[in-house]
Amino acid sequence: MRRRSKAIRLGMSHGWIRFVQPQLPDECWESVFKHLTHHHDLESLSLVSRHFLSLTNRIRTHLTISDHLPPLLPALLRRFTNLTSIKLPPPNFTGDIDALLSQIASFGLPFLHSLDISHQRTFPSHGLRQFSKKFPTLKSLICSHTRPDLVLIAECFPNLEEIDLSHISVSSDADLQVKALASGLKKLRKVDISGTYFLQDSSIFTFCQNCVFLEALVVQEGGSLSAMGIANAIRERPQLRSLAVSCLNSEFIDALVSLKDLTCLDLSYSRISDEACVPLRNKAFP
Repeated sequence: MRRRSKAIRLGMSHGWIRFVQPQLPDECWESVFKHLTHHHDLESLSLVSRHFLSLTNRIRTHLTISDHLPPLLPALLRRFTNLTSIKLPPPNFTGDIDALLSQIASFGLPFLHSLDISHQRTFPSHGLRQFSKKFPTLKSLICSHTRPDLVLIAECFPNLEEIDLSHISVSSDADLQVKALASGLKKLRKVDISGTYFLQDSSIFTFCQNCVFLEALVVQEGGSLSAMGIANAIRERPQLRSLAVSCLNSEFIDALVSLKDLTCLDLSYSRISDEACVPLRNKAFP
């Protein structure tokens, strides 16, 4: 008897597509599903069959926890075991962020390497301590628009490779906290300190001097940071590959020329006069 193929209607962000489901290996289906970037499309697929439900569960790697999602969180964490990144709820969330982090830490998520705690009204110190016990090898931490404890971050997540400290506020001992962070994060490769108006030139110099693997630096809307201070800092790290700044002068341009491995330069928000001579040249990349 000839096997009948199953016709499926897939919800796409730009409309509806109708196709016939052939008998394909799971790897092929996963390759197709990964092109569906919106989670609503994956939800539509998961309703087609148990097979598709299993496949979509495996390829879901990012979870954003909205303010109404916490009651469903245990079920979602059991369902999506291949998550690589989690974003906490927005600042209007009325629940307990510390409890939420402790709850996440009670689940086995072997591939989780990125956590976004940005825009939190209070810094979840207790929750992060619990979280770090389960995920000490976290690679990326986003805590922009918060008031973070940099010393605690260094103690809890010594394996961080990327950290976003843009638009944060820190107490009066900012320099001491920055030194503790830069000394504790030996594997740091990328740091974003844009819009951090409390930082001084010594802070960015500390990052460049102590973080020997640093490859990417973002210092846009630097506030009290000077072009000369940034220039002195990047001279300490000649292997920088990516740099984003918003202040230029001749001293900075001279330091920029010394970055022989630079492949990405972002001058957004910069004021560049016609007299500024930046000796860039074309380079072919594979």
